[in-house]
Amino acid sequence: MNKLLFALPAAMLLAAPAIGSETSTLNEKQQAKLDQHLEGRTAGEPMSCIGRNDQRNMTVVSDDILIFSSSRHAKTIYVNKPYGGCRDASRNILSYSRPTSQLCRGEPITLVDNTIGMSVGSCAFGEFVPYTKNAD
Repeated sequence: MNKLLFALPAAMLLAAPAIGSETSTLNEKQQAKLDQHLEGRTAGEPMSCIGRNDQRNMTVVSDDILIFSSSRHAKTIYVNKPYGGCRDASRNILSYSRPTSQLCRGEPITLVDNTIGMSVGSCAFGEFVPYTKNAD
């Protein structure tokens, strides 16, 4: 019995990194939304920051995927996967401050409950991957 008491916490500690590093899968609706945004676009090299104009329009696809653009019909959009995901991003207000005109990897996002106005969590931006429309 004593061996089991020590083995169980050790097994949980060994399993924790594997669980934490898994990426969540998108449901059908989220995948369709992402596909719609990426249709006819090609991915570019990840960027650390995006400028002020490219922050005007933000779309939450899932807790793990945010899309930024200068407008709904922008030639280039930027896909961001917050580090570790941004739990309940689609159900809360995402609040972030920009110390400069750029929005950069690692900057914090505060999740604010839209009914009570209280902070309910936080996450941080990952790299911004540009997706540009292919020439017709």
